[in-house]
Amino acid sequence: MALKRKVALSVAFSFSVLSFAGVSGAFTFVGFGGTLVDETRVEDAAIRTFSNALAHYLMGQLYDNNGDVKSAVAEYEKALVYRDDIADIYLRLGSDLLLLGRMDEATGVLKKALQVEPKTVRAYMLLAIVHTAKGEFDQAQARYEEALGHEPENIKVLTFLSDLFVIQKKLDKAAEVYQRIIEVRGDDAFLYFNLGIIYSKLEQMEKAKANLRKAIEKNKDYLEAHLVLGFICEIEADPKEAIKQYRAVTEIDPKNREARVRIAHLYYTLGETEKAVQENRELIALGVRSPEPYLQIFGIYVSGKKYDRAENILREALNDGVTSAVIYANFGYLAGLKEDYAQAARYYREAIEKAPGNEKYRFSLAVVTDRSGERDEAVEMLEDLVSKEPDLPEAYNYLGYLYAEEGVKLDRAIELIKKALEYDPDNGAYLDSLGWAYYKKGMLDEALGELSRAAEFMPDDPVIEDHLKAAKERLKVLKRSR
Repeated sequence: MALKRKVALSVAFSFSVLSFAGVSGAFTFVGFGGTLVDETRVEDAAIRTFSNALAHYLMGQLYDNNGDVKSAVAEYEKALVYRDDIADIYLRLGSDLLLLGRMDEATGVLKKALQVEPKTVRAYMLLAIVHTAKGEFDQAQARYEEALGHEPENIKVLTFLSDLFVIQKKLDKAAEVYQRIIEVRGDDAFLYFNLGIIYSKLEQMEKAKANLRKAIEKNKDYLEAHLVLGFICEIEADPKEAIKQYRAVTEIDPKNREARVRIAHLYYTLGETEKAVQENRELIALGVRSPEPYLQIFGIYVSGKKYDRAENILREALNDGVTSAVIYANFGYLAGLKEDYAQAARYYREAIEKAPGNEKYRFSLAVVTDRSGERDEAVEMLEDLVSKEPDLPEAYNYLGYLYAEEGVKLDRAIELIKKALEYDPDNGAYLDSLGWAYYKKGMLDEALGELSRAAEFMPDDPVIEDHLKAAKERLKVLKRSR
């Protein structure tokens, strides 16, 4: 029986009532704060049911907008009690269940959305996301393709499908999908950029460059496209073109550190060291307070054995307020080159104070400590370092070689050097260390084998030659004594 009553509605109207309810415009909705009062209207059961569903749906949206997903879920579930034939309610509920990590519930809700409206592309997309999260890539692909069956030119679906192929490292298929996207919307520089990245990962560099250039053609200020194109030109040993692309980046962003550092590096590889120094100087003058330009100039001076200039650029960095650990570590490196190991140790300690977790600085400190004559202290430092299992094969090798040289803890030495070789099996220096440890342990056949391999990787190395000679001579003596 219909009831006569006052109808007061105050709602946030953010979607079309007609598309939501599928009914005629029997009600007029207004925005926040608006109230419609009609004391003469008669509300029938269908309209009352719709009103209740709508109220909970809108409350769910408000909770969503405020980030309260759990409350939003509760409201959408209440809305479905009143109306279970509206796909949009299922979609919003499914989306929020996904956010809460309730994958199985989300799947069930989204399937109901498709039962209500089989052409709901967003439902297919959300189901594909669920499958992807579960690692069910074939099912995810099938869902995206179902969505494309209804909307073949849906850019979002095509993009997600391409990303799915990228996740699976099926880059050739990802490239095919991007070609489809470009056919639909070929005026977007971002699309050509992404396709260029995909082709670069496929090592199809000509196609990569062509698409990156197309991206730049669409947007000449596409900084990232210039950068990636520059990287590819570097890889392909085309330094002049690489410099051209990086220079375009500096025209867009004069303070771009990465581009200027790459330009300086390329000038250095071309033997144009003054241009390399000048490029870094310009970066410093622009007020980019990063260690990198100072360190590039430092490296140029060190390689030319201009140690005073190298020291001056590091001091300039400190004066400019660039006081990061790496500056002090390079002071230590420079002092080590000058064989001032006590000074080097002081600088490395300062670097470690600024970056306590840096294992390379701790290793360098141990090395200069050893070279300053404090071997016991160096061994203690190295044992402490390797106990933390750092990814530093040089630390394992150095400590193992120290033990081999001293002729002590030879089993430990062999264990450590083998650990270093796990990282770099063909390292001649590490093979030499292992051969020398075997030699000291009296395992001459094993020593000769490892030292011979070391000589193959590092021919004409005087230390390896001496070790190999010693092993051969002792083996001869041993055979004579038999």
